[in-house]
Amino acid sequence: MNIKCKEIFKKFKNCNERGVLNGVSFELDSGNSLSISGPSGVGKSTLLNILAGLDKPDRGEIFFNDICFTNLSNTKKTLFRLNNISHIFQAPNLLQDFNVIENIMLPLRYRGTNSQKSRNIAIECLDEANLLEHQDSPVSILSGGEAQRVGIARAIAMKSKIIFADEPTGNLDSVNSQSVINKLTEICETHMITLIVVSHDDDVIHKMKTKKKMLEGKVI
Repeated sequence: MNIKCKEIFKKFKNCNERGVLNGVSFELDSGNSLSISGPSGVGKSTLLNILAGLDKPDRGEIFFNDICFTNLSNTKKTLFRLNNISHIFQAPNLLQDFNVIENIMLPLRYRGTNSQKSRNIAIECLDEANLLEHQDSPVSILSGGEAQRVGIARAIAMKSKIIFADEPTGNLDSVNSQSVINKLTEICETHMITLIVVSHDDDVIHKMKTKKKMLEGKVI
């Protein structure tokens, strides 16, 4: 899915006069990958939240293909996110009361997919993430890298066209970091998923096809 940002502005209370986002504009073709790096506090995570519809810009427009996402009602934004967008965070946010496969099935069940089909999809995604042997494991026994790969499997299980990843390797050592980012980029390329990653990690940045920095609230 193509993404186009046009002059996105965002300012918070007690923010400096220039605001957090000061006219962010960029385009990303379907199936492409983009890293957004830059110093802390320049608005990287804010931009990601606005792209996902979790926050609203003060002005500007976001287009997914020909759909003006910023002009959709809250109900339509929620439906669009459910069917098109997945998130991967620094912490995978797995539910401790459920095992690995149940963590992947839950969003599918929430979307209305029946139990057997949800399980079949979850098994396929765990296999793709090299985690099939852990399908019935409690999430508490997983390593950091394994837990993050469960997060990746959960994201691709939703058949999302876009994945937003906010510091996905921030809690991992270098070996696990390489494993996670290699698997994420491999899966996104296979399924033509558009990927935007916020990261300080040079290895992660290097793996993205397109690389941009944020400075003074702008993408350069």
